[in-house]
Parts: sequence; C-alpha cells; structure tokens
Amino acid sequence: MNCINNLLDLYEIKLHYIKKYLLFILLLNLINCNLFNKNKNLDHNLQPNKINNIISSLDSNQKQALISFKNLVNNKQYSKDLEQASKSYLEDLKKNNQDLNLQNKLNQELNCDYDDSKIEKLFAQLGNDKMKKFLQQLHLMLKSINDGTLISFSSSNFRDTTTLSQKKERALEYIKRQLYIEFYFHSNDISDTEFFFQRTIKLLETQS
Repeated sequence: MNCINNLLDLYEIKLHYIKKYLLFILLLNLINCNLFNKNKNLDHNLQPNKINNIISSLDSNQKQALISFKNLVNNKQYSKDLEQASKSYLEDLKKNNQDLNLQNKLNQELNCDYDDSKIEKLFAQLGNDKMKKFLQQLHLMLKSINDGTLISFSSSNFRDTTTLSQKKERALEYIKRQLYIEFYFHSNDISDTEFFFQRTIKLLETQS
C-alpha cells in the first residue's frame, strides 16, 4: 500500500512539473509572438515612403514639376477627355482590325482613381534618368507658359486668342489634358512605359 502511495506521490510531483514546464513554454511563445509583432510593426513604420524617396533625389525644379504632375493626375477634371480619347483609340483599332486584346481593355471603363503607387510604378519603370528628364521638361514647359515665352504662342493655333493670358490658359489646358490621358493610358496598361516617355517628351519639347 505504501508503495502505491509513493507512486501516486511521484506521479503528482511529475504532473506538477510538467504543468509548470508547459506553462513556461506557453509564456515564452507569447513573449516571442509579441516581440515579433512589435518588430513587424516597427519595420513597417520605418519603411520609407517611395514618393519621399523620389523627391529626395530631385532638384528644386524637378520637385516643383513632380508636385504639379501629381496634383494634375490626382484631379478628375480631365476624366471626360480620357474617356473620349479611349473611345477614339478604340474606334481606330476596330476600323483597322488591330489588337483585339487592347480593344477589350478599351471597351472597359478606364480607372482614373489616383494613388501614389501609380506614379511610383511609372517612375520605377522609367528609371532615374528618364524620370528626371521628364520632370525637367515639364518644369521648362510650365515655366515658358508662365513667362509667356512659349514658342507655339506665335503659331496659328493661337491666332484667335487676343491676349497673352488667353494663350497661357489654352496652352496649359492642352498640356495638362494630354499628360492626364497619357498617364492613365499607362496606368491602365493601354500603353507601355517607353511609349509614355516618348509621347510626353515630344509633347513637352515641342511646346517649350
């Protein structure tokens, strides 16, 4: 009988230590899990904003151009122009029986909801040199419009405008409309990055 009691006592002692051991393991896991989540949140908070990274690499003129470009594509003022441009492009493709895949994309309403990732994606694909060239040309174009020195002010496109203020307004509206369309054609995979770059640089170089 004493032997059985001793065995039971031993069993209870072992059970007691097993419970303490399991509790210790559980506490360790909870601590590790909590530390992991804290580190994860810290890493997330320390992740640099990509737009801020882009801005830090630019000169003052390019920064101003980026702000202007971001404000432009963040505004749906030209969404109707985008819609009309997509319809015209679709009609041309249908008439010439070209690119059925692109026709399918254009048949759907293009997304012109802005978020920073769209600019980040465009600039990442352009690369540093092309991004800076685009922003520099945009700065020069905006400056020439503001200064009234835009070369095309003397062209036939502006003959029906009587004041410099009217010419500035028309030029700015045209440039902004075209840039808006090209940006959202790119973000909706209607055009590729090189096409965007060539089209916008040609637009900005011929206007400034």
